[in-house]
Amino acid sequence: MSHKEAYRLFWMVKGHFNTSESTVLSCAEGYFKRVWRAGCDGAPLSEWEEGFEEAYSKIIQKQLKTVDIPCQL
Repeated sequence: MSHKEAYRLFWMVKGHFNTSESTVLSCAEGYFKRVWRAGCDGAPLSEWEEGFEEAYSKIIQKQLKTVDIPCQL
């Protein structure tokens, strides 16, 4: 499962990213099953995704800012 997909599933279940990356990644398998089951029961999954792209973009930008990249001259 991709990094983005794990975040998408977390967003669909929780609606936020106020947690650590390790929590998001560790929840992915269980949340996949949860979302799959909800979709089979007729849940409006497309509505659960609203706001995801913007929120994910912000998370990625924040993560990129915190990564130390050594300067090579």
